[in-house]
Amino acid sequence: MKFYLNTGRTIWQGEAIEAGKNLEMYRKAAGVCYMNEEDMKKAGFKEGDTVKVISKYGDVVVCLKKARESMPEGMVYIPMGPWANSVVSPETNSTAMPAYKGPLNVEIIKVDEEVPTMIELMKRYLE
Repeated sequence: MKFYLNTGRTIWQGEAIEAGKNLEMYRKAAGVCYMNEEDMKKAGFKEGDTVKVISKYGDVVVCLKKARESMPEGMVYIPMGPWANSVVSPETNSTAMPAYKGPLNVEIIKVDEEVPTMIELMKRYLE
């Protein structure tokens, strides 16, 4: 199913980053995709599913979560970090910061895969 992706900071992602990017706490805070409940129903997804988010820049497996705040239908949200970096534009326009603010067209499919750790994501770029 097609969506618009937006990214940004969350309280949980900010808290987990301070604890350590290599911790499970960080993966649970940033390796997620928030979607509104109506879109989840339409797509046949449920909270806790692992999904692959695919953009023209790459793809990443994340855990699907129901948005706790109002979110427009057709939009999904991934917190800033290595999981979002895998699908947003690598162009930084000399700021050294990826183009997090979108929206960006993505496709989301359900998969039977584990959400990669940050270390596993970084190894993708070394190979």
